[in-house]
Amino acid sequence: MNAEYPNAPASDVWDVLHGRRIPDPFRRLEDPDDPDSLAWVASQRQLTDNYLAALPGQERLWEVLRGTVVQGPTASPVKSGGARRFRVGRAQLAGPWQLQVTDGPEAGWRTLLDASTLGAGAILRRWAPSPDGRFVAVQASMGGSEDTTPLSLVDAATGEVVQTCALTRYSPVEWLADGSGYFYVRRHDNRCGSGVYRHYLGTSIDADELLIGDENPVGRYHFTFWHDRWLVVTGRSGTSRTTRVSIADLAEGGSPQPLDLSGLSSAGVVVDGAGRILAISTATCEFGQLLVADPVPSGGWGPWRVLVRADEPAVLAAFALAPSDGDDRLLILRTRDGYAELSVHDADCGTWLLDAELPGAGTVAAIRSTDEPSVLVLSYTDWIRPLGAWRLDLRSGRVTPAEPSSRLLPGITVTRTTYRSGDDTEVPVTVLAPAGPRVPRPAILSCYGGFGITFRPGYQPDGLTWVLAGGVMAIAGVRGGGERGRRWHRDGAGAHKLNAFADLHAAGDWLVETGWTHRGELALLGGSNGGLMAVGAMVQRPWGYAAVVSAGAPLDMVRYERWGLGRAWREEYGSADDPAALPVLLRYSPYYNVTSRIGEPPPRWPPALFTTGDSDTRVPAVHSYKMVAALQRDSGGPVLLEVITGKGHAGGGPASDRALIRLLAFVARHTGLRLED
Repeated sequence: MNAEYPNAPASDVWDVLHGRRIPDPFRRLEDPDDPDSLAWVASQRQLTDNYLAALPGQERLWEVLRGTVVQGPTASPVKSGGARRFRVGRAQLAGPWQLQVTDGPEAGWRTLLDASTLGAGAILRRWAPSPDGRFVAVQASMGGSEDTTPLSLVDAATGEVVQTCALTRYSPVEWLADGSGYFYVRRHDNRCGSGVYRHYLGTSIDADELLIGDENPVGRYHFTFWHDRWLVVTGRSGTSRTTRVSIADLAEGGSPQPLDLSGLSSAGVVVDGAGRILAISTATCEFGQLLVADPVPSGGWGPWRVLVRADEPAVLAAFALAPSDGDDRLLILRTRDGYAELSVHDADCGTWLLDAELPGAGTVAAIRSTDEPSVLVLSYTDWIRPLGAWRLDLRSGRVTPAEPSSRLLPGITVTRTTYRSGDDTEVPVTVLAPAGPRVPRPAILSCYGGFGITFRPGYQPDGLTWVLAGGVMAIAGVRGGGERGRRWHRDGAGAHKLNAFADLHAAGDWLVETGWTHRGELALLGGSNGGLMAVGAMVQRPWGYAAVVSAGAPLDMVRYERWGLGRAWREEYGSADDPAALPVLLRYSPYYNVTSRIGEPPPRWPPALFTTGDSDTRVPAVHSYKMVAALQRDSGGPVLLEVITGKGHAGGGPASDRALIRLLAFVARHTGLRLED
């Protein structure tokens, strides 16, 4: 098909880094205003649209997708403020999400805010009602871009947007108990960096008080506010796992003071009703243990001691405190290869009391208090059950539906197991397949494999649609993620990144050897870092995969720091400015390993589809542009570029659904999944 590809604006450009000559023939595609580049992108979009539109089986995929959406929720979990309750809901299945409110126990739900009110292409992301229910702080991404997610203050009686701060990006919001104001995180308006600010209702954004911050362009802050007194702030640089923690006693007018918590996980720092500080630490145990420090009469806190010990190899992910029959209870959330385990402990001494009986093997997404004694509400989901609210009885450990529960999606079996990588490392994997005997089927293999992020079970319409259409979906917990503790992450990051690719290749080999699929029916699919994994594996083994799909992935690992949030990823990947890191980056950078094949016979690439959003500000589309241009010079394919208008990194909206259907039709075409029978 390469004779039909648009001619890329190539040039004889090289960089010399640490004595190495590095080709970059498609540098011109980095210029968004270059006329030849614009024409090339437009031609690529037309070529891809023509190809994908003609693929068979899309009506069948739409039908299956609609069946999975029917199973999904039409409303989010509820948050309360005064007599009011708030949720994000939708009037129709697959319709736009809206902020909804009910004004009392007997009142019905009404639409408070349509996202379109905030701007074209706005998608609601977060909302936090004031304690008295008079206002709700709302954040939305705008037109797919995530450079900012403006924080809007909405009047809960009228739906009027009374104030907006455009300097926020996915900020936490914590209200003062009297509803007079709130804390939030935003960029400084007159210099680089960001910080935690306090805003009072009725005042201008310019008058907000900065409590703690810096001028680090990739600095990140998070905070919690306890008992209307203790402000606990965690700070990081980019995606670094090193966390700085500060605490301020705002009732006494104190400023934030650093806490000595070497190796702290940012999963949570809690100040309980007795003034103790509880925190997860991985300083001496990579799987995490819960520490506690007691207040001392002279002020401050005493030494740290272990309250709940590690339970290897389960990872301590989060914890929460809750009252129960006059005594506080401590909830411990662990994940074992990504699957949730929830236990109840005595809050004073940490003694285990009982295990919660979760609905299945899945994910606990949130834990919230209720007005009912000894009862909490969990947000729970798994591979075949949509996100829903469940009641946890702290006395018995029983978990029951808090609302009409969505039934399990029928017709799918979920298999949890492990396989061996090339160095004999045991790697967890989950396989979703049509119910019935195991027979080889067209298969999609996916992973994330980066930033210490665990690929947790969740109700994902893309994978479910593929399986219900007759395919197999496999998710490998490769090194670089967080499935098996901090070392698991370190062993697949930086200088050890090639371990993650070895694990992914081994997963594909295992799927073939154990009869889940055939080699010519195996596709790779990944988004973001998972897309880097998929394309990097394809470049290493072009013969090993029938098709590859990448969504919003970083692919030029020599110049990635120049675009989007790239500067924040230096600790994860290493920097080309570092002479020790550059050779590792060059070994797996997909773009470099195609453009550097000077004088070698070009490989025959498998069919590959690169999807990207023109509003992606995390991983801009330039990565996909350059990669597609490089691959299209060689044989094989087709190699296609789909640029989705108005889409950012987080996705969402009708355009994303259409892209999903076309993506699955592409994989089906090249793995042999029959959709027309």
